[in-house]
Amino acid sequence: MIKLMPGYVEDVAAWQARLEDLAAKGWFYVPSWILFRFDSFERGRPKTVRYRLEPAAKKEGCPDWERRETYRALGWEYVDTIGKTMHLWRCDDPEAPELHTDPETEARAYDRFSRQERISRYLSWGILALFAGLLAFALYVSGGTYFAYLVGSWQPLWYLAAGVSFFGTSFFMARWQTRVLRRTLRTMRAGVEAPRRRPYRLACGLALVMDLLWVFYVIALGYNGVHSSRRTFRPISYYLTYYDESVPYVEVSQDGEVVASPQENWLTSEQWWTIEDYTEGRRYYRYSEALYYRLRFPSLADDLADSLLAQYGDDYAVTETEYPGLDGVWTGAAVDGDQYMLLRLGDQVWSVEADTDAPLADLLPQYAAAMAEARQG
Repeated sequence: MIKLMPGYVEDVAAWQARLEDLAAKGWFYVPSWILFRFDSFERGRPKTVRYRLEPAAKKEGCPDWERRETYRALGWEYVDTIGKTMHLWRCDDPEAPELHTDPETEARAYDRFSRQERISRYLSWGILALFAGLLAFALYVSGGTYFAYLVGSWQPLWYLAAGVSFFGTSFFMARWQTRVLRRTLRTMRAGVEAPRRRPYRLACGLALVMDLLWVFYVIALGYNGVHSSRRTFRPISYYLTYYDESVPYVEVSQDGEVVASPQENWLTSEQWWTIEDYTEGRRYYRYSEALYYRLRFPSLADDLADSLLAQYGDDYAVTETEYPGLDGVWTGAAVDGDQYMLLRLGDQVWSVEADTDAPLADLLPQYAAAMAEARQG
């Protein structure tokens, strides 16, 4: 039978209390691989026993035979070494003395954990500083286009929630357990015996939450990887027929087929990529390609428009113009004749490229009407 244990074995008092309470119910720990903070227990006759955890020395897989014999003479039996960090001892004799009676000496056994904790803390801050530096560098070299890339990537809200929840809970739990260890060591270093037991239900609950969030994150990672590596375009009539969902679109040519693909991103409540094209024999023609965004945070609409303009400004010589009912309009044309138009209305941003002889700006009434309708809907 497997039982849930507190998150970290370094939470000595919680682990000892949990093991002793399970033994009182007839469940006794047996050596096993720790999987998702679940350990193996075998059924036996309920009785009162004591469990004690003792820090293992560096690269010490198990206690030497001399120490085992010494502890056995005191009434303690070696059970297991958990996570290569803690030796677990068990005593069935209530009259047997404790393994350690000098708190200051016992505290010195934890010196390695204290050093590791300090190194981990400095390393964590170093990693955070490195990521912050890399992000700043990416923003610098992108020339203002990074935000458009971020909004246009496949990053659903549920995927973001999975990652933030898992890493946030992991960080909180690690810091919480570190504080527990520090408090215990301060007590022992002051010459006071640290509590052998402490409440463990919260620690077990957090361990279970972290396990579930880990599973959720792994599933989300795989699912997100599959969807971000491919995109399915379907005729726009498909979404209206099967999902009762209209696609924002203005037809540039009357000859092509219009296909669309939705995109999920935590920064947008709605996002579409539409293409109008047709095939004649072996020749393929693309009339237009449009990216429609409806931002979850309207205040970011200007930033997205600026970022999209940064992507196309040099090639299309984009200039700003005005049109009634729209908050912003930018138009431009490339050397090869392709035209570009960017529109913004409230929380909506629409980026359009087209290969057409007619001025793309002539379609501004249709685009403005489509954005106004979407805004009201």
